[in-house]
Amino acid sequence: MAEVMAQVVPQQTIKLKDCDPNFVKEVIKAGGKNAHICFQCGTCTAGCPTVYAMDYTPRQILRMVNLGMKDKVLQSGTIWLCASCYTCQSRCPRGVEITSLMGALKSLAIKEGVDVKNIKGPAFYNSFIDIAMSNGRMFEPMLFLKFAMKSEGSLTGAAKAMMKDAPFGMKLVMKGKMAFVPHKIKQSKQLKTIYENIKKMEGESE
Repeated sequence: MAEVMAQVVPQQTIKLKDCDPNFVKEVIKAGGKNAHICFQCGTCTAGCPTVYAMDYTPRQILRMVNLGMKDKVLQSGTIWLCASCYTCQSRCPRGVEITSLMGALKSLAIKEGVDVKNIKGPAFYNSFIDIAMSNGRMFEPMLFLKFAMKSEGSLTGAAKAMMKDAPFGMKLVMKGKMAFVPHKIKQSKQLKTIYENIKKMEGESE
């Protein structure tokens, strides 16, 4: 039933020359554990709360990963719409770590500079990482600002987006649900060092 809710993808011929046979290995290495043993039961799609907004369902993404359809997968809006709720991963009868796979696909898309259809996905992801690396924890007002700057593409657009979100943000502050001043962890420099070492290790493994 859930799969019917997703956008119907027209049938298309899959050309071998457009497929990368090593893509599934690349995804597994990046964090998509057991992606190669999916048997297409559709349990992931049936339980996904955001499938209605996806261009490809989670089941379809897994199939495309195994077929080596790298370009279409990394350009898909689906990977940015994953809510990271772990419903699919907890229910998968084959132990495919689908939520982790979606995260791996996001990282690969950013790393390779893929031109995605909706820039708001990567904009939010990068903004979140920037703040987490700087403070060691999230600071929502800065997230609003960075996301607006990265996603709108202009100061005017960013200002409009901020003005639109400002009333809601102030309500959160007034109710004590959001800090007005950032709180950094004590060892934020060590966190940056860990992140930089991971990036170096990724470069060495290529």
